[in-house]
Amino acid sequence: MRVTGRCVRGRVGRVSERPGPGRPLRADAEANRQRILAAAAAVFSERGLAVPMEEIAAAAGVGVGTLYRRFPDRRHLTEALFEEQLAAVVALAEQALLVPDGWDGLVQFLDRALSLQIADRGLAEILRGQGDPGSLVEAARDHVAPVVERLVMRARESGRLRPDFDPADLAVLQLMVTTAATATADLAPQAWRRYLVLLLDGMVTARAQPTLQTAPPLTAAGLAQVVRGTLPSGEYPSIRPPAAPDA
Repeated sequence: MRVTGRCVRGRVGRVSERPGPGRPLRADAEANRQRILAAAAAVFSERGLAVPMEEIAAAAGVGVGTLYRRFPDRRHLTEALFEEQLAAVVALAEQALLVPDGWDGLVQFLDRALSLQIADRGLAEILRGQGDPGSLVEAARDHVAPVVERLVMRARESGRLRPDFDPADLAVLQLMVTTAATATADLAPQAWRRYLVLLLDGMVTARAQPTLQTAPPLTAAGLAQVVRGTLPSGEYPSIRPPAAPDA
């Protein structure tokens, strides 16, 4: 973004302190920048990309003006944070392409990519195309799609992935798992692995027997708690813990 005069994105009187080409930030300014990045990473990871910039400034222990001098808008901040993380997702997909069996490679990618997304809600939202990520992040995200498509094609060619499975299905399945993970995070942090196993068993063409589950199902009380926390009041009223037996 080019800065002209004393106006940065309509903020009259605020001069950008971002360095020009080849000009490093002062030590105190760089320290503030790193505090803002660390705070934004933590807040976005826990709460997603919609957190107000004022709350990020407060979490970083800097003033709002300092935050905007470092990052004139949310796009700049998001770009600074997520370009490297998306490159890590691309690397996971490329590593999975090296697995000899196409199905095993797809499963490896799903497990590792979902682990990253579930640990970082902001990253999951970026991968779903939410927010205002910036051109560099968009380019990195666009790089993910063709590599993942190759993973799906290899898995289909192996004969183990059902032939009607489409790369777009993979994006929806990841959305399903990350949504379930968010809903059950406090109650059962590993429950998402149960749902991933169920989905994988539905994707494979043939299996001698269902995959052994390592995560237990939610109890009726746990399910009711999850539903209450994720749905508007009054929906699914029949989902509730069973009544205690008569004495």
